[in-house]
This record gives sequence, structure tokens and C-alpha cells, in this order.
Amino acid sequence: MAMGELDDGEGINGINVTPLVDIILVLLVIFMVTTTTIQQVEGMEVDKPDAATGQAVEDLPKSILLVCHTDGRYVVDGVVMTDDAAIEKSIRSKAKDNPDLQGIVQCDEGAKVGSMVHLIDLLRANGVKKYAIATEKPSPDTNAPKG
Repeated sequence: MAMGELDDGEGINGINVTPLVDIILVLLVIFMVTTTTIQQVEGMEVDKPDAATGQAVEDLPKSILLVCHTDGRYVVDGVVMTDDAAIEKSIRSKAKDNPDLQGIVQCDEGAKVGSMVHLIDLLRANGVKKYAIATEKPSPDTNAPKG
């Protein structure tokens, strides 16, 4: 039995990378657009305390922002809250939609520590198991800690 002979002519000597480059460029544009959209978080101006360590908060749609000011006001996702019941209602409604909700507590540097602890207690009492405390990196010219 004779086997068919292989064609000794020119074979495929290279790989066409044009489709791969096209896909990578499309993905690059998508990532550039989504990262600029994610960074545009609406919020209030708060003088956060400095922290040399920390990391960026990811997955912002899965988070709720609780802010405490030095004058005792509380703000949840940009809405001023009048009492604890309103804060708890906001937390429960957002936690109902997302079981992996993360609470972000952001307090003025001059706010009382008790206000921050109170917001964390409200988060935990309403089923939010993950929370973070928002800080900002100290400026490079600041060597001594504030006190």
C-alpha cells in the first residue's frame, strides 16, 4: 500500500498575528474607557486622615459609602441622614440587592472615633460583613505624623 506523499511545496511558515493585535487593541480601548468611568466617583469633600499603607477600593458598585463629619452629620451614598433608622434602612436596601456588599466608612479627621465605630456597628448589625476605612496617602513633604 502506498501512502500519499506529502506536498514538499511551501508550507505555512508564519503565524498571522493581525487578528490577535486587533483583539488586543479592542480590549485595550474597553479597559481604558471602563477605568476612567470607575474613577469618577461622586462624593463629598472629607478631610480623611493620612495612612501610609492601604489599597484602592475595588468593585465600587458593590459598596456603600458612609461618611461622618466633625459636626456629627452622617451621609450615606451622598444623602444626608437624619437618624440611625434612616442609615439602617439605606444599608438594608442596598444589602438586599447585593449579598457581597462592602461598607466604606469615611470620616473627617476631626470626627470622633465613636462616630466611626457607630457606623461600623450599624453596618455589621444590618448584615454587612466586609467594611473598609477610607484614608488618604500622606503627602511626600509630610514627615511627622499629625497629632
